[in-house]
Amino acid sequence: MIYMEKLNILVVDDSQSFREIITEFLKEQNEVGEVLTAKSGNEAIELLKKFLPNVILMDIVMPGLNGFETSEIIRKEHPLIPIIVLSGNEITDADEMVKKLNLNGYISKLNIMRELMPMIFKSIRKN
Repeated sequence: MIYMEKLNILVVDDSQSFREIITEFLKEQNEVGEVLTAKSGNEAIELLKKFLPNVILMDIVMPGLNGFETSEIIRKEHPLIPIIVLSGNEITDADEMVKKLNLNGYISKLNIMRELMPMIFKSIRKN
């Protein structure tokens, strides 16, 4: 049996209901340890001064700093933390922005329950 530490995950999304749903889903996964949430890009940046997650799940469309802007700031300080961006809307240039900012992937919120854990495992193996 291969021992793997439990994953600590930061969820950044302005929707309280989405943060609650995704936190509940993640906590049901055997591989997940602590799940922290932030309701804005600025709150996520502050939280990263005290908590370094294994993976960040970042909403794209948020008031203030959007997910791409927040990810760009986080990348400068924490280049090795995988960041997966999420959106409830189809973003036409999402793949281009993911490549430009060296992010680890993009998932539509419509497919999140099916695609999230495989994307997380793929992201942590890359780093």
